[in-house]
Amino acid sequence: MSWPTFQQLRYLVAIADAGSFGAAADEEFVSQPALSAQIKELERKLGVTLFERSVRGAMLTAHGFEVVERARVVLREMNDLVETTKHDGNQLRGRIELGVIPTLAPYVLPDVVRAFTQEHAGAELHIRELQTGQLLESLRYGEIDFGLLALPIGSDEFATASIGIDKFVLALPKSHPLAKAKSPVKLDVLRNERVILLEDGHCLRDQVTLICELAFSEPSEIQATSMATLAQMVAAGLGVTLLPECAVKVEAGPGRGIVTRKFAGNSPSRTIGLVWRKSSPFAEAFQQLCRSIALS
Repeated sequence: MSWPTFQQLRYLVAIADAGSFGAAADEEFVSQPALSAQIKELERKLGVTLFERSVRGAMLTAHGFEVVERARVVLREMNDLVETTKHDGNQLRGRIELGVIPTLAPYVLPDVVRAFTQEHAGAELHIRELQTGQLLESLRYGEIDFGLLALPIGSDEFATASIGIDKFVLALPKSHPLAKAKSPVKLDVLRNERVILLEDGHCLRDQVTLICELAFSEPSEIQATSMATLAQMVAAGLGVTLLPECAVKVEAGPGRGIVTRKFAGNSPSRTIGLVWRKSSPFAEAFQQLCRSIALS
């Protein structure tokens, strides 16, 4: 029997994820005819049709769904095999892929990169910005080695470790009456405010929504695509928001038209941490990295 190749399995998963042969070919930096030929050869080897092809894209058949899931496992195991050659004791080397969520990338990533390069001078760190769901999916299938995100992740599938607590502050336009307050504000002030959120897909949106529920506040329907846009909306007087402290220097610094106020009592917060596969041979190195970063 002729076995499927690693490349064929990778192309198969790429098409399943992209939804079309053309999009998958672009992602894999290969021509569409070459990719199609590999899939046809794979179908011949397996003796089944994997995709229903149409002008609107490629849909997996019942056999296709099963083969794709098994292919993901094979690719992940192959990635773990390759990873075992990337470290010498606790020293990582070669290409290491890090995924980071957008609401942490501009603010915490520099500390992570600094600690990583000091500890693993022989490694080449590559960074991908991904929303939480995409990050965990990429981690699951070996596309990244570890991730920087907000905890908890709601699953015991991966190993995680905290690097610090990130408190939320209330961000207001300079013209807001509370902007002149000298003492911390109570959480229930949110009841009378239009709280602007990030769009769906950002875990920060879910965290702020939960805080609003605790304060019996109804979030605004206005949504921002990024933290920078969120801050600009507040500065323009469209509402208020909750900013993580790690973002305050960048998004609410001098001249930005925003004033921040701490919350009284037990301030709402999020935990920042690293995540990696439990099977990763780099687990000890990632744990040490968490201890080295230890955000204050």
